[in-house]
Amino acid sequence: MNNLQVLSSVLEIGIEFDGVWQAILFVLGGLGIFLFGIHMMGTSLKNLAGDKLRLIIQKSTKTPFMGMIVGFAVTMLTQSSSTTSAIAVGLVGAGLMTFGQSIGVLLGANIGGTVLPLLMAALPSYVKPIVAVVLVFLGAAMVFFFKKEIIKQVGSVILGFGLIFLGLALIDMSFDFVQDQHKEFITTMFTNLSDAPELAVLVGVLFTMIVQSSAATIGIVQGLYAVGSLSLTGSLALMLGANLGTTITAIIACLGSSRTARKVAVANTLIKFVGVFIFTIIFRFAFSKLMEIINTAIFKDALNPLIISISHIGFNIINSLLILALLKPFIKLCDKIVPEKEEKSIEDALLDYTLMKKSPNLALSFAKKAIDYMAENVENYEIIAHEYAFNRNDDLIDKGIEYERTINCLDKRIHDYLIKLTIQNLDAKSSTYLSKYLDQIKDLERVGDHCTNLFEFFQDRYEKEMHLSDDGQQDLEQMFATVEQMTKNTVRALKDWNPTLAEETLPLEDETDNLEEVFRERHVHRVESGKCSFINTQHYIEILSNLERMGDHLTNVLESIASKEYCKNDEFHH
Repeated sequence: MNNLQVLSSVLEIGIEFDGVWQAILFVLGGLGIFLFGIHMMGTSLKNLAGDKLRLIIQKSTKTPFMGMIVGFAVTMLTQSSSTTSAIAVGLVGAGLMTFGQSIGVLLGANIGGTVLPLLMAALPSYVKPIVAVVLVFLGAAMVFFFKKEIIKQVGSVILGFGLIFLGLALIDMSFDFVQDQHKEFITTMFTNLSDAPELAVLVGVLFTMIVQSSAATIGIVQGLYAVGSLSLTGSLALMLGANLGTTITAIIACLGSSRTARKVAVANTLIKFVGVFIFTIIFRFAFSKLMEIINTAIFKDALNPLIISISHIGFNIINSLLILALLKPFIKLCDKIVPEKEEKSIEDALLDYTLMKKSPNLALSFAKKAIDYMAENVENYEIIAHEYAFNRNDDLIDKGIEYERTINCLDKRIHDYLIKLTIQNLDAKSSTYLSKYLDQIKDLERVGDHCTNLFEFFQDRYEKEMHLSDDGQQDLEQMFATVEQMTKNTVRALKDWNPTLAEETLPLEDETDNLEEVFRERHVHRVESGKCSFINTQHYIEILSNLERMGDHLTNVLESIASKEYCKNDEFHH
C-alpha cells in the first residue's frame, strides 16, 4: 500500500460514535494545558535568571563541544530546545556569537530536549494526576500567598511543571476512553499510518510545526503507544517527524534578522533534516527492527513508552555526534545554502536599538563588544603613529585619518547607544557597568586625539626638516615603547575584563610620568649644550607631553577594570 492509498484510507474512516468528540476536546484541552505549562515553566526560569541564560550561552561557547554542553544544560533548565535555538539565533544576529559556536549550542539543545519526554514516559499514567495535583497546588500557593518575587517565580516554575503533567493526564485519560470504547476504529486508523512510516514522519512534522513543541507530540505518541493504539513502528516514525517539526521556532525567530542568523536557523533545520532523512532511509531495514529487539529484551511484551524515549535519545545523540564529527563540511554546506554577504559594521549596528528592547543586558554586552572594537582601533592607531614618528611614510597618514574617523564615530554612537540603554530596566550591577563604559569610551577617544596630535607634530617636523638627535630619538623610542606596551595591555585587559592584568599594568603610568620628566630635562640640556637647535624644543616637549597624557587616559581605563567594585564576583563581561 503506497502513501496516497494509506492517506485515503485514513481519511475515509468515519467518526460516528458517541463520546469521541468529548475525548477529542479533552485531548485538545490537555494539549493546551501541556503547552501552557511548558511556556510558564520556561518563562519563569528565564525570569529567575534574567538575561543570564543568554550571557551564559554567549560566554561559555568557545568550542563546539563546550557549546554542546551549554546547549544541553540550558535546554534542561528551560525544557525547550526551541527556546535555546531561538536564543542562539538572537546571539548570532547581534554579533555576540559566531556561526560555528552556534552549531554546538544547537546540537546540545537537541539532546537536552529529550529529557522531558523521558521523564514523562518514566512516570506511570496513574501517577501523573497525583504529581500534577500536588505540583499545581504547591506552585499556585507560592504564587498567590507569598509576596517575595523570587518565591513567586519559583512557584511559577513548579506550577508550570504541574500543568505539564496535568495536561498529559487529561490526554492519557482520553486515550484510555477511546481505546476502550472504539478500539477497532483507532487500531484501523493508526495501523494504516504505521504501514507507511514516511507518511507518519510527515504527520509528525506537520503536527509539531502547529503546536511548536516536539515534547508535546512525543508525549501524545507515548500515550497512544501505551494504550496499544499505535505500533512501535508508527511511534518511532512520528517521533522522527517531531524532531524535524520543532525547527519551525528557530525559523520564525530568524525572520527579519541578519543573514548569519538566518544561516543558524537553516543549520538547525539541516541538523534535524539530515538525521531524520538518514534514519528514515534505514528505518525499515535497521532502526525499527533494532528498537523492536531492544524493546523485547528490556520490556518483553509490555507496551512501555520508555522505548520511545530511548529511541528519541539515541537518535539525537547519534545525530549530534555525526554532525560534530563532520562539522567543517557541514559549515561549508550551510555557507553554500546561505552565502555570506557583507554584514553591517559595528558602527551601523549601533544605530539599531531593537536589541535593547528585547534584552537590555544583551544590548549592554553588545556595547561592550563595540568598545572592544574601538580599543583595537586605538591600539592600531598608536602603532602606526609610533611607526610614522621614525619613518616618513605618507601612506600612514591616510590610515591615521581613517582610524581617527572610526574612533570618533564609535565614540559618538556607543555614547548614544549607552544613553538610550539608561532608560531600560537594568539591574544595579549592569547600570554600574554602563556608567563605567561611558567613561572608558571618553578616555579611549582622548587617546585617539593624542595620536592625531602626534601625526601632526611629526608631519610638521618632516616638512620643516627638523631632525632628531641620536639621543633624542633614543629617548623618544623608549617613551613610545612604554606607552605602546601600556596600550596593548590595556586593550587586552579590557577585552578579557582581566583585573589582574590591569593591576599589573598600572605601574607603567608612573614610568611614563618619570620618563616624560627625565627626557624633558635631557632635551633642555641638549639645547643648552648646542646638540640640537632651539626650534626643536617646543615640538619635542609637546610630543613627550602627548605620550604622557595617553598614559593618563589609559590608566583611567585600567583602574576601572582593576577596581574591586568590578572584580568581586564578576561574571558579566569576562
